[in-house]
Amino acid sequence: MVGEVTQWIMEAMRDHGQFAVFIGVMIEQIIVPIPSPLIVMGAGALLILPTLSIPTALLQILWVIVLPGAIAETLGSYIGYTVSYYGGRTLVARCEHLLDVDWNGIASLEKRFKGRKEVVSLFLLRAIPVFPISLVSVFAGLLRIPFKPFTICTLCGAIFRCFFLGFVGWWIGMTYEKLATQLNSVETIISIIMLIAMFTVFGCLYLKFRRPPRQ
Repeated sequence: MVGEVTQWIMEAMRDHGQFAVFIGVMIEQIIVPIPSPLIVMGAGALLILPTLSIPTALLQILWVIVLPGAIAETLGSYIGYTVSYYGGRTLVARCEHLLDVDWNGIASLEKRFKGRKEVVSLFLLRAIPVFPISLVSVFAGLLRIPFKPFTICTLCGAIFRCFFLGFVGWWIGMTYEKLATQLNSVETIISIIMLIAMFTVFGCLYLKFRRPPRQ
């Protein structure tokens, strides 16, 4: 089911571009198991031409991916936030399968950011590409972060997240293009090294934020 929906989103991006990015990110917010990085990275690889220069590609990423993606992610985040803000843990527990709630993850967040500025923490959690964004929305609602700062931090974090993932997706597409045509070029080798470095950073961030905090 999830794989079929993801495939449908990818195909829709080829045909409808920017609008499909908005719809895809919104669907990902509703059908939580869909991996959110895959949607935005796929948009970068499919919609941004690999032959573009980096400045031109960055402008295209901002318009085609970041704008619709950040708006859709912000609107979709209101689902988990509203349920947890007004319903508390009781309603979240009833909807935990729909919201894909990981109570161990929420407990880890509470310990990790205890005593820190909640708004700053919210932005960082939204911006980090490997962190489950649905969990962040539920966590913010349980903390009863006011609507306005929640929206601002979510939007700003989503802009950074979409821009980074969109760029990585475009870079993957560009590297693939070079591998097919210029396997021996120095530029291609540099591109491969940068991709390895990016995924290494992804892995380190994922392990850091999934590891339980020290007592």
